[in-house]
Amino acid sequence: MYDARRRFLLAAAGAVVAGATPALLHAQLRRVAIGANPAGTNFNVIAGGFAKVIQQKLGIASIVRPYSGSSVYLPMLQRGEITLGINSGIDSYLAYNGEPPYPAPMTNLRALMAVYPLGYMFWVRADGPIRRLEDLEGRRVVLNYRGLVPLDRLNRAVLATAGLTESDVEPVTAAGLPEGARLVAEGRAEAVAMGYRLPLVLQTHATLPRGLRFLSLGADEGKVAEIMPGAWADTVTPSATTVGIEAPARFAMYDTYLNGGVHLADEDAYRITKVLYESWPELQRDYALLREVDRAKVAPSTNPHPYHAGAAAFLEEIGLK
Repeated sequence: MYDARRRFLLAAAGAVVAGATPALLHAQLRRVAIGANPAGTNFNVIAGGFAKVIQQKLGIASIVRPYSGSSVYLPMLQRGEITLGINSGIDSYLAYNGEPPYPAPMTNLRALMAVYPLGYMFWVRADGPIRRLEDLEGRRVVLNYRGLVPLDRLNRAVLATAGLTESDVEPVTAAGLPEGARLVAEGRAEAVAMGYRLPLVLQTHATLPRGLRFLSLGADEGKVAEIMPGAWADTVTPSATTVGIEAPARFAMYDTYLNGGVHLADEDAYRITKVLYESWPELQRDYALLREVDRAKVAPSTNPHPYHAGAAAFLEEIGLK
């Protein structure tokens, strides 16, 4: 199948040499809209970088469309109402398989490439008494997000590593990550979970008298993958670019993907994947989040949903599939 894709793409390249313009060959993709989480989140920042590359190097007008959470725009990808979206691997897994909160499988969803692994853990105010995940028992904990529903399941998986369930804490609901952070900063909740490299984390840390403190997984780490397929446990160490991590800690991890759908033409998926891969060193220079991500890891074999045929053709061409 991919040899046929490659022959098609080579034929298209030959047409350019023969005098046809790239605009004519790819006329159907005139604009790219990338779904992302709100401003201040990693998804939004990275989506902005991708939009810039696509616009500057492919000449396709590209914008970022922020939503309250990826659960909102995944159905839009399914229907072909937006071109691309930055989604977590767990959200992609649940949507593609039609597991709650999604009522039916979103089988039009396709991956173009993995972007970065995300470390996820609960954090608390550093001026408070909570130092271990087990200390959250009986506390007000942000467990539910209206715009990021799949994180509800991951939150419960993280709690389970410490032998806790939602009945052991006082669950709090937030619209999205910014509200969750604000609830803890204002004392209306005592813990919230999110990616430790979020700009939102840096901003919140700077506003608190003694900053914030990330916790660490409990002893039963197997609960992470058991309850939330696509996630795993790994060690995160303090660095000059992190806050709230006082010593090496165990976090839940999951991959992030640039997704499209079957509505995206094969040649367009090929070109987008290719230009982002080739621009990876430039993206690493501009976005700290990507600096430790080897571009050879943009096609993990553990992807929770299928790769787009056009993206797969390029990834196979460079030996990553």
